[in-house]
Amino acid sequence: MSDAATGSATTAAGMSAASRPPFPAIVGCPRSGTSLLAVMLDAHPTLAMPPETAFLKHVVTLDGAAPGAARRFVDIVLADRSPISNWSDFGLDGGEFARRVAAIAPFSVAAAVRVFYDLYAASENKRRAGEKTPDNIFVMREIAAVLPEAHFIHVLRDPRDTALSWRKTWFAPSQDFHVLGQAWRHHVDAGRRAGAARPHYVEVHYERLVREPAAELARLCEFLQIPYAEAMTDASAQGAARIARLKGRRHVSGRVVSREDRTSIHANLVRPPLPERAGVWRREMTDAECAAVEAGAGPLMAALGYPPAREAT
Repeated sequence: MSDAATGSATTAAGMSAASRPPFPAIVGCPRSGTSLLAVMLDAHPTLAMPPETAFLKHVVTLDGAAPGAARRFVDIVLADRSPISNWSDFGLDGGEFARRVAAIAPFSVAAAVRVFYDLYAASENKRRAGEKTPDNIFVMREIAAVLPEAHFIHVLRDPRDTALSWRKTWFAPSQDFHVLGQAWRHHVDAGRRAGAARPHYVEVHYERLVREPAAELARLCEFLQIPYAEAMTDASAQGAARIARLKGRRHVSGRVVSREDRTSIHANLVRPPLPERAGVWRREMTDAECAAVEAGAGPLMAALGYPPAREAT
């Protein structure tokens, strides 16, 4: 890369938050529809949403002034090990990324983070990029401190549907419905508490997103300061492209998650929004299983418009 290109990248990375457009950051409990929303936004002509990065929550807590901070930053992003980073999913050149980060003077975590997203946007021939990693819900304050332009989008879904979907994955915290209900509450409560303290935070219900995609996406476009694009309502092409990019992943423990495991949980992304995916629990859960999730989710569930089964008619 030429000195001019390096300088350009460094300058862009160092732009102030006030001069940068809103940075979409999708968060939520796993299996709540965050991937669906990500591919919908990715269908916008100006916005690129990379596959789940995983690394952002690890780098925003780095001390950028510490010796070797730039090298440590690059090592984390290029780690390509779950749950640290999904680098091989992005289709980027690691050497070019490392050179751009090394060119930042003086180094800052904010500038280095922006190098990644600017590089990814350019690779997709788009002007802007965003982020989707559900567990970022626990580091929203830290992300906002590094990226004041972050606009958080918290995706909410009925905990019973969430639990049914989560239970089928390799990363489910438990097979016990009560524990899954508690995990939903933990994620959602963390997001809402952090969101209340953020100037740019919005909630999106999965049920409305699949039933009224145009209305919900128009609302989000206004939040993100981009014009509405009808192409977002059917992002099946982006979903298919997203699935095609996913690679097998090695966990830090040594366990290997196969490509088939990773792609199977996103099968519905190749279809238009499916309204019938809202309320699956009514068809597939027993009364006892519903009661277990509801007990774990607690009163937060009803407060968000998801009444207990005995009241849901």
